[in-house]
Amino acid sequence: MKNDPSQREAVITAYLSALRARDKETSSHSLRVSRLACEMAAELAWSEARCQKLKEGALMHDLGKLAISDAVLLKPGRLNDWQWQQMRKHPAEGARLIRQTPILNDLAPMVLQHHERWDGKGYPYGLKAAEICEEARVLALADAYDAMICRRPYHAPMPLPEVLSQIEQGRGNQFDPELTDCFLRLHPPIHHPF
Repeated sequence: MKNDPSQREAVITAYLSALRARDKETSSHSLRVSRLACEMAAELAWSEARCQKLKEGALMHDLGKLAISDAVLLKPGRLNDWQWQQMRKHPAEGARLIRQTPILNDLAPMVLQHHERWDGKGYPYGLKAAEICEEARVLALADAYDAMICRRPYHAPMPLPEVLSQIEQGRGNQFDPELTDCFLRLHPPIHHPF
């Protein structure tokens, strides 16, 4: 079962359907993050197998939101401190669900670590730099970009130049510096002469 790609795909599809039924935006976000992450993997010349695993991890990265209450997950407007504490549980909850699904066990580190930061100020464990798996560091960039560029219940979409500026500013603190450079090669910032 572990090496059966069709069963693996069926499990991922089932989880995505559950996410879509719960929160359509989370499901759409996961698809966009997957596309962005795969673009980076291609730029980094990763093997086809590694790209496929990254794609699957990207699709599953927010799976833990299934364990977040509707009052928090679907709340319009900003979350208060307690609600953010609840929302920050989704990487660990997602990894827990993945670990209960042996065919997807290898995706657990990506799911668990996608909100860790290069400078160690992320969550859930405060990992930093190379302690974070490289796939999760790619997901962090794709996830942040999509979260900023798209409408969310708690904020309007940011203009693209501002989003890219935020990514640039995150280089070396929030994001892996080399991966940030890769991301910005694919999405070059627009510098206006005025």
